[in-house]
Amino acid sequence: MSHPPLATHMVSLPDGKRGNNALGYCTSLSVHPERTITLTPLGPAWSRWVLRGTKVVVKWLKVAGQPECLHVLDGETSTTSRLPRRLLQRVAQDIVTIRTLDTQHSSAGVALHYGCASALIGNILAVEPLGPWQCALPAGSAVEIVNLSNPGDRFKNGLYGSQSSIVSQSSARVTFLKDTPGG
Repeated sequence: MSHPPLATHMVSLPDGKRGNNALGYCTSLSVHPERTITLTPLGPAWSRWVLRGTKVVVKWLKVAGQPECLHVLDGETSTTSRLPRRLLQRVAQDIVTIRTLDTQHSSAGVALHYGCASALIGNILAVEPLGPWQCALPAGSAVEIVNLSNPGDRFKNGLYGSQSSIVSQSSARVTFLKDTPGG
């Protein structure tokens, strides 16, 4: 995907559409996802009006690996003026996307566009959806979890099995077991 050359961040809403760029491209001097930052839209205004306190997914375009982190808006956006907006410190949980595998019973596709992942404890990971599950999956289904906040960490990415069934269009938290512990 090609980004405008001056863009340092892409801001999206976690509304079930990965990479939807719902709020637009922004610029900022910050290169540290862990800190409070200020973003200014590249265009004449923000793409959508969003209230203060809304959770947004921010893709850090100038940071190695272009991680995506969950932040909270410290002020509402404007669709008519180019207001700079502060983002509160990033949410501690990592953002993940979950894909189904191409198997005898299902074809490959996105099962969840955005979710917040707990810390990996042993080989168990819990995911809280930020949008609805895109498909129904029985308990024990094999999925690929891609950690968008830490794409290069082999321990946080990989094949997992669901520990319970998943209902399509629900927002239920699901626990996953990593197929290959430690890798």
